[in-house]
Amino acid sequence: MKSHTSLIFIITLSLFALPVLAQETICLSPVQSHKIDSEYLNETREYWVALPLNYSDSISYPVIFVLDAEWRFELVRQITFDLGGHHKIDRSIIVGIPHVEVEKKRGRDLTFSHSKVEFDGVKVDWYNESNSGGAEKFYDFLTKELIPDFSKNYPSNDNLTLIGHSYGGYFAAYILDRQHPFEILHLFDPSIWYSDGEVTKKLKNSSSIKSVKIHLTYQAKPLFHREKIEEFIEELNQKKESIELSVDFYEHENHFSIFLDSFYKGIQLTNKPKGK
Repeated sequence: MKSHTSLIFIITLSLFALPVLAQETICLSPVQSHKIDSEYLNETREYWVALPLNYSDSISYPVIFVLDAEWRFELVRQITFDLGGHHKIDRSIIVGIPHVEVEKKRGRDLTFSHSKVEFDGVKVDWYNESNSGGAEKFYDFLTKELIPDFSKNYPSNDNLTLIGHSYGGYFAAYILDRQHPFEILHLFDPSIWYSDGEVTKKLKNSSSIKSVKIHLTYQAKPLFHREKIEEFIEELNQKKESIELSVDFYEHENHFSIFLDSFYKGIQLTNKPKGK
């Protein structure tokens, strides 16, 4: 009887212990924050880092850089951690890049000019140096300060992905003709309409494009926005020797709701585990 009671006690103890052990094994690592006193932007900038399951500093990881981290970092972090833990993608490090005074300076960080049109094609005159056109400095900050600083602290390989939505997608598209550090670009409903499709014109005149994978998604409204993206897709298809392109059109999503499914599907297309 005593032996039977002891067995029940051991089994019961095991059942209570299992969730605790599982939590210790799969819980997300805390976000690590870093700051850079940027010479290019003349301000202190922050970036956030989340590590994959069973992270080891002896392993070189793919890295996913997320623009608009205020809104998108946590979502990307959770999905990437889960997919990596279940071997659907390579386990990756996530780097979130937030803005300073997001409402005022996001447009400045992510655009290279002062647009004369809005997303619906209406002519405007409110884009100026205070709210747009500073992306050249942001690009220098990203490539010459942030990425080198990150690389000093974490083991990464050459598989770098940039996730850009809206203005962020325009930014990623604009740098296509440069020797940028990214192997993969995700453009989610990108603002190709900006400056009346300057990204497409720029790409059309580019003789040399770095080899890159692009996953592009877009939705239907407004028509001007959609048509500018489709013109851009046509131009991307003319660069097949350099660009491996996948496209998804979401007829029933909007500019903001498109992000979740775009990332979930896109990251599995572009970041497949080795051997798959």
